[in-house]
Amino acid sequence: MRHIAPFFWSKYSKKIQLRIDTPYCLGSFTAEDAKERELHFAMGSAGVLQEANCIVLYWLVDKEDGVIIDARFQLFGPSALIAAGEAACELVIGKNYDQARRITADFIDSHLRDKGAAVAFPEEAYSCLNQVVDAIDQAATACVGIPLAAQYVAPPVIGHDIEIVDGGYPGFQALTLKQKIAVVEEVIAKEVRPYIELDAGGVEVINIMNDNEVIISYSGACTSCHSSTGATLSYIQQILRAKVHPDLIVTPDL
Repeated sequence: MRHIAPFFWSKYSKKIQLRIDTPYCLGSFTAEDAKERELHFAMGSAGVLQEANCIVLYWLVDKEDGVIIDARFQLFGPSALIAAGEAACELVIGKNYDQARRITADFIDSHLRDKGAAVAFPEEAYSCLNQVVDAIDQAATACVGIPLAAQYVAPPVIGHDIEIVDGGYPGFQALTLKQKIAVVEEVIAKEVRPYIELDAGGVEVINIMNDNEVIISYSGACTSCHSSTGATLSYIQQILRAKVHPDLIVTPDL
């Protein structure tokens, strides 16, 4: 007999299917767990348990710099919520809570895409991504007051809901060097890095020289890829010119 795959399952990316089958971050922490490890306990939830659609995130956060040391989740709901919760935990570990709260539904989806531009989650399951983003925001709010690392500079926007859009970042030239780097890093993180990571590559912002030359460095597969000085470099420059400032030039530190 030939089996027919469930409707949603047949539309999921392979990365989603893998995380549903083996959710390594499934579980929970308690305030006592955090106290034993001298960490801050944070929790965020979204959805309604009685409606069989609820997720809870648990974070253990470094009290010195706000970095999320470990993350777990529990849920009662559809399979897409399992994959979204697993991806959210993967993405926040190693980031501080301010960086975590900047994670968007699109960023989670891009993290779970197979090679190519096809979305990971079908449209019918996209509400699960928004639900997880709400839970992340709650957990991050529970961390407010913890100092961030001295070298961390958040992009200078008014509130984390304001996004950098096409046309450039208003007042970019008037920002300090650290703020400029933070803005460029924000765009790289959202628009470039997820796609490069799909091919086991990496890109970091090193510096901005002469007000308009962005120095980047590659890692992983990008260091030996010819497109790192061709198509990939051109793509990064086009994105930064569209989202940050039209005069930016991107130079790889080879």
